[in-house]
Amino acid sequence: MNRKLIAAARGDHPLDLAINNIQLVNVFTGEIYPAAIGIVDGTIVHVTAPGETELEALKTIDGQGKFAVPGLIDTHLHIESSMLTPAHYAETVLPHGTTLIVTDPHEIGNILGEEGVRYMVEASKVLDLRVMTLAPSCVPSAPAVETAGAEFTPEVIERMLTWDGIDGIAEVMNYHGVIHEDPRMMGILEANERAGKIPQGHAPTVVGRELSAYLVAGPDSDHECRTMEEAIAKLRAGMIVDIRESSFSLNMAEVAKAIVGKGYLPNVTLCTDDVLASDLIERGHINHVVVRAIEEGIPAVDAIRYATLNAANRLNRKDIGAIAPGRLADIVLVDALESMNVSDVFIGGKTIVAEGKLTERQQHLEPPQEYLQTVHLPEIHEEDLHLHVEDAHASEARVRVIEYDFAPGLPTGFIETVLPVKDGQLVPESYDGHKGPLNRVAVWHRHGLNDNKALGLLAGFGIIAGAVATTVAHDSHHLTVLGVNTEDMVIAANELRKRHGGMIAVKDGKVIAFLSLPLAGIMSLEEGETFAPKIKEFIDIIQAEIMPGKNPIHRMIVVTLPVIPQAKITDLGLVDVDKQQLVPLIIETK
Repeated sequence: MNRKLIAAARGDHPLDLAINNIQLVNVFTGEIYPAAIGIVDGTIVHVTAPGETELEALKTIDGQGKFAVPGLIDTHLHIESSMLTPAHYAETVLPHGTTLIVTDPHEIGNILGEEGVRYMVEASKVLDLRVMTLAPSCVPSAPAVETAGAEFTPEVIERMLTWDGIDGIAEVMNYHGVIHEDPRMMGILEANERAGKIPQGHAPTVVGRELSAYLVAGPDSDHECRTMEEAIAKLRAGMIVDIRESSFSLNMAEVAKAIVGKGYLPNVTLCTDDVLASDLIERGHINHVVVRAIEEGIPAVDAIRYATLNAANRLNRKDIGAIAPGRLADIVLVDALESMNVSDVFIGGKTIVAEGKLTERQQHLEPPQEYLQTVHLPEIHEEDLHLHVEDAHASEARVRVIEYDFAPGLPTGFIETVLPVKDGQLVPESYDGHKGPLNRVAVWHRHGLNDNKALGLLAGFGIIAGAVATTVAHDSHHLTVLGVNTEDMVIAANELRKRHGGMIAVKDGKVIAFLSLPLAGIMSLEEGETFAPKIKEFIDIIQAEIMPGKNPIHRMIVVTLPVIPQAKITDLGLVDVDKQQLVPLIIETK
């Protein structure tokens, strides 16, 4: 109990700061009215009644009639997916009114293990941005069908849950294992239950009895809703639905259909999940998701509640989420609710953004040198990409092909086709069927723990020339190469190996684009303002020369994610995601 705050609330101690002349968005009552906010030691001690717009303080700020909303909260994201370090990520989202994020560092955890997670925790502690870090629950994300650079057992998770700065377990992606009581997943959930911390979920397409089993096991939220029907089923079950607008998965339009007309719902929050730095700078962060909600017919105050009060309640944080006495002074001033254009941001009463500009740079924690050299592979040769057929007498083979679909949720599935066999190898170049031409894909384990390699074929991924390679390949982040010819694929793989990771494009034997990501092969060390244009330039080049169409980066990185339905490839081979089983490339030969 802080008696100084009590005295200030009573009016017997001077206010440190008063933000006068604002339109208060009251997330408790849904009202908007003229008010003033009094702050002492970073805490709100008084908010005036409607119509009283002035308070006296040691320092006063004229809010100029702008709308005052609580600091915006993102309930699920991966800092690494922005391709920025924590400091540079904070510098990018703070001007958009984000004051707290809940991050899952499983991308770097899959590469550098516990030490990678520790780096993200420590790098976040020195920021103005409030960061709640959850222990990655699924490293690897699907242990039956992939390997990673580390393995987080229940014992590892239990230890991480004792760290200062770990607030729970992150998205429990192995929903198949949870529903069917896999011992590893049960051990992880039980460790979190003993710790009494947040259990975050991930359950795409899961409904009915399976959803009930998942919820009874502990995870109580989901950011993977892609349809109105799935969203309403989860809302009815009491699950927290994190509506996602990422760089790749745009779910607001569909999920909003389940919400509009139902009044204020307490179990809806907002998240961004995976957003590139270029999109953060161009369109915004959670403020953008709020705008999308309003555009889809959700009342503005309710959309703001989802990003503030609902989020705080979900996180068991009674100290944030509203502009009210006793709450931390995390306050955002916006010109209009419909645009959520941010002018000023206060965190704990400190001015972080003034007139749209960051007041000071965030403190950057330098990573150890070994975190910049994480691609451990020998030289790759063209024969490593040959699609061998064991039957020496075969003239043709029926094969599985991973098909990419631009539908909502960007799903992948298996299709089957027959290809000729020549000199003991498949000839995918002869294919002229559905969503051709066929692309080749290769995945190499790049963490130095084994010699795993897998080859496959793709339809609908849209590569018409050359090859692209990436060490950003969710979630285990192996070196992955996609292309139409083995010569360019080999060059792309070897160049990326030599350059310690990133994304690269090769055409006609020459490197035409390169995006350097030295930190763990997935993050840049540059500031957002200088790095974001490089992402856009890379995308522009590959769209023009190699992969026409939208979402080229998504097409590069989605193919290896074995927890999103339905067909994927990992370092162990082709994966039937629903069954969590490996399946062969070649079905039969003739």
